[in-house]
Parts: sequence; structure tokens; C-alpha cells
Amino acid sequence: MFTMKVTGVEKLQAKFAVIKLDMAETFAAALVAGAGPVVNATKQNAPVKTGNLMRSYHVGTKARNITEPQATDGAPQPVSRGGVAVVADTLRRGRRAEVMVGTDVVYAPPQEFLYKPHLRPALESNRGEVNAEVKRAVKMMIKRATT
Repeated sequence: MFTMKVTGVEKLQAKFAVIKLDMAETFAAALVAGAGPVVNATKQNAPVKTGNLMRSYHVGTKARNITEPQATDGAPQPVSRGGVAVVADTLRRGRRAEVMVGTDVVYAPPQEFLYKPHLRPALESNRGEVNAEVKRAVKMMIKRATT
């Protein structure tokens, strides 16, 4: 008869639980951070008459859709630490998380689609940076989990 004693299973399971929780938070923060270059490029590309359109672009989530009129004073509400938590919670539940770049300025769609495209070119020119940010977050998460 063969007998084997395995020790450390509880510690290993606890570490996996921490990694799983940390994964969602890390990916959520990476998605929000990855949208940053798109927002910055959009602001640089936006047509400027008063500067309102340029200043209005922010990162949002499906839970706080910044492309719709806001409940506060009408100013877009950027994704905060709470926004990262909303995205992380969505990921933890196994759902698809989305991060949006947009504005609630009513004349933004005509500017984008009829006069001067600025959001779509910003996204296209920054796809690599968005992907690099997510890859960086994955590497950071793996490094943290293995140390």
C-alpha cells in the first residue's frame, strides 16, 4: 500500500483565490488605462471652436454611459476608482466588460461623421498602445503571482 501526505493545499487554494480576485482588478485597471491614449488622441484631433467638444471626451463604462446626458450638472463623469471596480466586478461575474470613450456633447456625432473624424482615427492609431497596456497588466499580474 502506498500513502502520500500532501501539505500546503490550503495555502495554494488561498493564493489562487487572491490571484483570481487580483486578475479582475488588474484587467479592469488595464482596460481603463488603455483607453487613456485614445482619449488623449481624440482630444488632440477634435475640432476646436470653443474647446467644449475637446474637453468633453472621457472614459466611461456601460454602467455609467458617458454618451448620454448626465444626472449631475451635465459634465461628463470620468471613470473613477469606482469605475474600475464596476469593470472588475463585471469580469468577476464572467461577463464581458466594456470601456467606452465618448462624450455627451450633442454636436459630437455630426462633427465625427460629417465634418472631421477625430474619435475613430484616434482609436485606430492607438490600438497598439491599448493592447500593450493590457499585455503589461497581464505580465505584472503574473509576476506578482509568482513572487
